[in-house]
Amino acid sequence: MKREKKILIPILLILTAFMLFFMSCRNYRQKDADQSYENFSFRKIQQYIDDSAHYFRAIDSVYAYLPYPQRLYEAYGCKRGYYYTHKRDYARALMYSDSMLMIVKQLRRNKGYMHWYATALSYKADDLHALERYDEAFGFYFLAREAILKTGNLCQRTNSTTSLGKIAYKRKRYAEAARFFKEAYVQRSDCDHNGDPNKEHTLFANQQADLDNIGICYSRLNMHDSAIYYFDSALSYIRYNAHKAFRYNAQNQKVLDTALIESATAVIYGNLAKDAMETGNDSLAERLLKESIRINSLPRRAVEDVPWSLAKLADLYIRQKRVHEAEPVLFALERGLDSFPSPELTGKWNLMQSRIAGENNDFRKANRYLTRYMKISDSIEIAERGVLSPDINKELNYLRNEYELDALQKEDDLKTIYLIVTAMGAAMAVLVMLLIWRNYRQSKKHIAVLAGLNKKVSGKHAHLAKAFSALENSHAENSRMMKVVAHDLRNPVGGIAGMSDFLLKEDNYLPGQRKMLEMISKAGHHAVQLIEELLHTSQQRNNVNKVPVDLAVLVAYCAEMLAPKAAEKNQSIKLQTLPCTVHADREKLWRVFSNLIGNALKFGPEESVIDIDFSLKDNRVTVAVKDRGIGIPGNLKEKIFKMTADSKRLGTSGEPSYGLGLAICRQIMDAHEGKLWFESRQGGGTVFYVSFACTATSPVHPHHKITSVPE
Repeated sequence: MKREKKILIPILLILTAFMLFFMSCRNYRQKDADQSYENFSFRKIQQYIDDSAHYFRAIDSVYAYLPYPQRLYEAYGCKRGYYYTHKRDYARALMYSDSMLMIVKQLRRNKGYMHWYATALSYKADDLHALERYDEAFGFYFLAREAILKTGNLCQRTNSTTSLGKIAYKRKRYAEAARFFKEAYVQRSDCDHNGDPNKEHTLFANQQADLDNIGICYSRLNMHDSAIYYFDSALSYIRYNAHKAFRYNAQNQKVLDTALIESATAVIYGNLAKDAMETGNDSLAERLLKESIRINSLPRRAVEDVPWSLAKLADLYIRQKRVHEAEPVLFALERGLDSFPSPELTGKWNLMQSRIAGENNDFRKANRYLTRYMKISDSIEIAERGVLSPDINKELNYLRNEYELDALQKEDDLKTIYLIVTAMGAAMAVLVMLLIWRNYRQSKKHIAVLAGLNKKVSGKHAHLAKAFSALENSHAENSRMMKVVAHDLRNPVGGIAGMSDFLLKEDNYLPGQRKMLEMISKAGHHAVQLIEELLHTSQQRNNVNKVPVDLAVLVAYCAEMLAPKAAEKNQSIKLQTLPCTVHADREKLWRVFSNLIGNALKFGPEESVIDIDFSLKDNRVTVAVKDRGIGIPGNLKEKIFKMTADSKRLGTSGEPSYGLGLAICRQIMDAHEGKLWFESRQGGGTVFYVSFACTATSPVHPHHKITSVPE
């Protein structure tokens, strides 16, 4: 028996070693051919996080060996996370989550399909939630929750629980929200991360946020002692687990993520200060708020949290009759609202200004600020009526019943629609044949009969007019459907272009094959650009949502986004701005300057300089975009602002043009009561001018200078 044991132990060791070797090879192959987002080692690309062009190229290279379409799915997920977390551009993040949902349909037969599907649904729900489209977000959270339940993945379930907590909080169901956040904290603690060191970073960020969220819920319930307990717990968690918050530097070395640690601490300080004030500890609250503002005002911190802390600090000063100290805080808050607009904070700012004016016995001014506050409060209350709900669990049960009922009826509904369309088509065909036969018979009658028919035709003129109106409506509907089709074509055509770009990265092609792939890529990108132009021509240019916009920041952002494009032609962009705030639609104004700068790059020669200069006169700002390009010939000067086919020209490097961009820009500026014109530049080139009212200027503003150079 002892001898058998001696023989058995070496055999078991050999088998164990063989299994470990087999699993390591299998894991290695999986990393090359079937790597999932959950196992992605982000340190390979983290060093490029501040350079979007390098960052995206690094993502594409990491996933280059995955099979299509999984390669696209994983790359889209990383790029969506870049815009959602790093840039906070939630509209762009939503575009990538939509693309993930389209791509995941092609992965139905893969083993991990349900996990990928649930992840894409969760991403889209988060993007909609960030865009404050709460009803749509709730529906996608429900679909994600159903998909997660089918996977049996407890770790992924925590995201659904946290999302339900966010929805409950938005609907002012604070007790339910606190319960969801507690469940999420426990679920994350019990989750098995399989020894993945990168998961510790995510676990640290999420668990301290769960504790902070629980404290906020109790603060809203006026349970201040409980709120302070959870805020202290969150600070203790950060203090004892800070070593888990790390990032990778340019040398792929693990370093402490100081920005995350300090930002999280500062946010909790700002939240804790409110409950400290409510419990009478004003001195502690003041210290916490000042420290929160100081930390989050630093680069790469939670700068969007600063206005909230400023509002709390100003309120504290006003309650303590320290009006002179409150005034500079309110001034800083007003400037912060330009970058991070918030109706709630704007209302509080007006209320505090009213209180200060009252303290100074300026009751007329106080009444004016109070009126603004009441108006903003009423608008917020109206907006929240559609968000508040009595019971989230009831809504979930209702959505589940509707979901199951819809699945049962969908096939019957589709067949019914097909039957109705077929019957209508047959009826129309019979009607057309009857009309043709009737007209044929009438054409054979005597001239006298035709005279009688003329009298009947005059009587039916009114009916024909109605029919003509109906045809016009039908034509308008057909045009709308065409634009819908163009919109739906954007993602698949973009997918073709993206796929051809991925294929071109390979070197093992014959010259003829590479030439065909290059033609497919070029045609795909041209088609995507044309679809974008068609979609923008369908928008209502007069429907503008005007808000205060820092024009210098907006133009600098446009120039920064186009810098990689300039680098492709060794061009450079030089920007000189002046402080100016305009009342405009931020998105549409961004399109105007993006189009003008893009045209300057397109029609400018290689190694040329694009100058962008600001000037102010009589409360009007004029922005000049100057290039040294091919200029505008005389026969096109009257056509470039019209949507005509003969106004388009190729760029200096063969870039396509569809003759739509400048026409769209002119319509946008007309809607903003501004002007758009151009002048030929001495020595060659063109200067485009944009001019409209400047509502405010700040005493100090940095001048921006952006220079794009080739890599």
